[in-house]
Amino acid sequence: MDNELTISAFAEALGSSAPTPGGGAASALVGALAAALAEMVARFTVGRNAFRAVEPQAQAIVQQAEQARVALLALVAADERAFQAVSAAYRLPKTSDVERQARDAAIQAALIGAMQPPLEALKLTLIVVTLAREIALVGNATVLSDAACAATIGEAAARSAALNVLANVALLHDAETATQALGEARTVCAEAASLRDETLATVYRRMGVEGI
Repeated sequence: MDNELTISAFAEALGSSAPTPGGGAASALVGALAAALAEMVARFTVGRNAFRAVEPQAQAIVQQAEQARVALLALVAADERAFQAVSAAYRLPKTSDVERQARDAAIQAALIGAMQPPLEALKLTLIVVTLAREIALVGNATVLSDAACAATIGEAAARSAALNVLANVALLHDAETATQALGEARTVCAEAASLRDETLATVYRRMGVEGI
């Protein structure tokens, strides 16, 4: 995705019959939005007298969330490029045994490459959900719902990225690579879900409500 592309244009492209952007790009974008929310809550905490004791922690969260946001946005385009490489590999000629073998090898290499953006998105969204939990514990109480949204959206982005890992794993011939990637995806999803639940519990407690 072009960094200058509007949200409206991206959504229109996403809803079109074109193969890209797809779920991987959408997952990275959603993860970036979650990072921005965590960043915003931290910025609302920095510089407030009532939160002076947690100023260093809030500043660190601002920086880490900003870094994650930028990196996730970069993965939107990276995911599109990776998918295009897979499509190009499938279009290779297959009229002879030699061509079929070369095509198969190219497809497998492209599939492994296509796993990298969602795998990286997984790692980044886990960081985002962790930051959401941290700022929910100490952040400005007036924007606690935004911290909860950051955790909820971030967990959804992680699970969506994992599904895009799974889509590539299902086509891999290399069982070891497939098992490793799938294991990582499962681990991150479980951790992200736990962090989301912790964040929501914290937010509900600090807001003085039972939750929804």
